[in-house]
Amino acid sequence: MKILRAMIRSSHRGGGFLLAVVVAGALALTALQLRANEAPKSSNVRLAALALPIGANADWQQWDSFLTNVVKKLAENFQPAQQEQLGDAFLDARYQLVQALSSGSSDPVPQLFVDTWTRLSPVVKQAVPGAASQTASQYTNFITAMDGVTSLSGIGQRLGFFRITPDALRGAAKLLGTSEADPLAYNLSVDSGLRSLLGFTGELPAPVPSPLLEQGRWQRLQDKASAAVRRWFVRAAHAAEPDFSRLNEWVPESQELQDYLMEVRSLLTELSDRALAKSQLAPEHRELYRQIVFTTGWQESCWRQFIRKGQKLAPLASTTGDVGLMQVNRITWRNLYDVKGLNGDISYNTQAGADILLNYLTRYAIRKNEDKQPGGNLARATYSAYNGGPGALGRYRGVKQSPVWKKVDDAFWEKFQAVSAGDEMAVKSCYIK
Repeated sequence: MKILRAMIRSSHRGGGFLLAVVVAGALALTALQLRANEAPKSSNVRLAALALPIGANADWQQWDSFLTNVVKKLAENFQPAQQEQLGDAFLDARYQLVQALSSGSSDPVPQLFVDTWTRLSPVVKQAVPGAASQTASQYTNFITAMDGVTSLSGIGQRLGFFRITPDALRGAAKLLGTSEADPLAYNLSVDSGLRSLLGFTGELPAPVPSPLLEQGRWQRLQDKASAAVRRWFVRAAHAAEPDFSRLNEWVPESQELQDYLMEVRSLLTELSDRALAKSQLAPEHRELYRQIVFTTGWQESCWRQFIRKGQKLAPLASTTGDVGLMQVNRITWRNLYDVKGLNGDISYNTQAGADILLNYLTRYAIRKNEDKQPGGNLARATYSAYNGGPGALGRYRGVKQSPVWKKVDDAFWEKFQAVSAGDEMAVKSCYIK
């Protein structure tokens, strides 16, 4: 690395062309180091080490798919504590991706790459000594390639040269022995393995999207037929459970507002109770959890799933991809929940939000003793994580809190105080103009 630093210093005097030579040469040094460490002699090593300076930029979907596949592969042989660290880093990376896209960044991948690897690197390195020989070798090669690329990021980003290519990501993924399928292929399928890694083990209900959603004629006919079948199976399986299907066709007029809100209140109660029935949450925290669910729905959407669009309905959606009553983000929670269900089924969306809140309450706020921190509060910690990811757990206490997020956290707290006093129907104030 002394040679690399000398080359970089000289690049300041030689302009952009020399920088290109520096980057390519430094990456060649990375490849030589891999071979010196008895790395595989396959083209995968060269791809991971040398693909960076040429070719098109990887887009955010390719990056997200790469990270998802890498995290799933690493989790196969990690110990439980390491899996939790892996899951935390993955979720924070997803939240960071959404923030980068909302900021209008034209190429967010290089910074996401560096920040995520900075977080993952110690976890992967910690796993090497306890891994089987072949797995340890894969980890070592992957670490060397990722470290080599990251080491160039500082000057490369400052001079606008550093970028990540699709081939670089594919090569790095193959160093870990990922499957033959393209690790950059973006899909929306629910992945049970990823759900399990992040602590979501319960079976998901079949979504039944609203028949009034705006869509093309052919898609409308397909969805109508499949929804009818799903509705029949769902009703047969849950014959004794309350039916909230009319909420999927309801944007209330002013005279209907009280009835609508009472129906949504019943939905929130029912679905939070279902989540609690499958959990090990201590009795003293169960009412707190219900209050968090009520408040989050109020904070995020004023208990709305849809808006009216002519004669049709459209999901209530933010510019950052948050959708529905619980504003579950379609990018952050890709592969963990069915996107059509989040968009078009109020029960599915609410169940997803309730599950996520329960996960953040039990695995993060309670386990990390947020209520014992100075100024700590379990409800506020749970919502901060829901809104900003695991890394934002202490945000409401001023940890990495900007004025914007302080306003968000304070608004939640004001609503929570009303809900905990038994006045959750104060949500009606949203609709008073």
